[in-house]
Amino acid sequence: MTRPDLRYPKDFVWGTAISGFQSEMGASKEAIDPGTDWFAWTHSPRIIGEHLVSEDLPEQGDGFWNLYKEDLQRAADLGTNSIRLGAEWSRIFPSSTESVGAKVKRNNRGVIVAVEVDERGFRELSEQADQKVVKHYRSIFRCAKSAGLGVFLTLSHFTLPLWVHDPIACHEDVKKASRKGWVDENTVIEFGKYADFAARVFSRDVDIWETLNEPEVVATEGYALGRDSGFPPALRDRSLAFRVERNFALAHNVAYKNVKRHNASSPVGIGVAPNVFVPADEDPRSRLAAEHANYMNVEWVLNAIVHGAFDNDFDMVTDELVEGVGGTDFIGVDYYNRIRMRYRKGAIRAWDTSMETLPCVDCSDFGWDIYPEGIRIATNWVYHKYRLPIYVLENGIADAKDEKRGRYIREHLRELLKAVVIDQVPVRGYYHWSLLDNFEWAQGYKMRFGLYAVDFKTKERRMRESAETFREICRTGEV
Repeated sequence: MTRPDLRYPKDFVWGTAISGFQSEMGASKEAIDPGTDWFAWTHSPRIIGEHLVSEDLPEQGDGFWNLYKEDLQRAADLGTNSIRLGAEWSRIFPSSTESVGAKVKRNNRGVIVAVEVDERGFRELSEQADQKVVKHYRSIFRCAKSAGLGVFLTLSHFTLPLWVHDPIACHEDVKKASRKGWVDENTVIEFGKYADFAARVFSRDVDIWETLNEPEVVATEGYALGRDSGFPPALRDRSLAFRVERNFALAHNVAYKNVKRHNASSPVGIGVAPNVFVPADEDPRSRLAAEHANYMNVEWVLNAIVHGAFDNDFDMVTDELVEGVGGTDFIGVDYYNRIRMRYRKGAIRAWDTSMETLPCVDCSDFGWDIYPEGIRIATNWVYHKYRLPIYVLENGIADAKDEKRGRYIREHLRELLKAVVIDQVPVRGYYHWSLLDNFEWAQGYKMRFGLYAVDFKTKERRMRESAETFREICRTGEV
């Protein structure tokens, strides 16, 4: 128990989180969404044969698309007052929106700074949208509200429509591929249209908006780590990773403006996943390696998103300040682990060629290092660097046996409480990842993050013992 004066504020937002692709499919044929890059990626015989993904398939999943009423009640039963959900771009627009007119504004350097959709464009988008899907998402959001849960909506959580990104073709030869995803600035334009449409049709149902989830993860995992991550298109090309991250920053800016245009009073933000990088020895080069890793992990993209400040040669100095880019109401922090690293000449990790990472000390099933102090460090760093409110949008552990999750929750929320009360960091809310076991990308169903265990054959849910720990904290505000 903490001191009596150490208690979360009464207006603190408590929630759980899921994403569309990871949770929606599994209970019916109508719930299957074959129109995403990740669906194609996980079904590709070539990609499976190259051992880039498991042989688990997303259509074997939770079935939230059909079972949302029961699952939302489960979320409410945990004492939470909000839920973070995702909308799938590919469901809403199963075919290309490139023919829909929009006013694309560029600054004097030719950089996209706005994508404006007028009433005619909105009508055209409405004609192309799958209105049954729109109606179904509205039903989910309104069901959440009726269960006493505010709705936090993520517009893009890793996946892209296949008409935007062909991951197999890009994996084979990205230069020849016609649908390059975030490598292509046209994706910025199409995302702006999608964001404008979603902001209009869901304006009455959504309380808080997130444009993009962890853009730096997509850039690094998909374009810098190559075969090591399993993320599409599994390339190792730092120039492409940089282009992707740059386009993400522009896409957030465009989407932010469009959502705010139709939801002026609603918070709109971005979510990133700051690992805590620490030097594993006293070598000054290890300290510099850790600083550089942190910079490339989230600081680079946040500088671009918040200030329109781009570092085009990775020397940790801004060399391009883009007029018309920059703005967010909050920063979402997805915190999971510490990464210990040290200098070693010739070692390769994503952006840097002079660092190696060390094994975890207290390990999750994923091999991630459990380090509760890191959530206080990460939220302090983000706030003092950017001076914006924070939501912790993901924090959780892969723990199939539920042996460490209760301790993980209590210790992380104790450290976060110190950040809120002692350090005066304006953390507005906390969303635990995840409400349910789900499809964990290239790992399939092996990694179990849920407060509720899921039998993927029967779709039966079972509350884990650790969920009681979370419920107690949500209801009392004490750790």
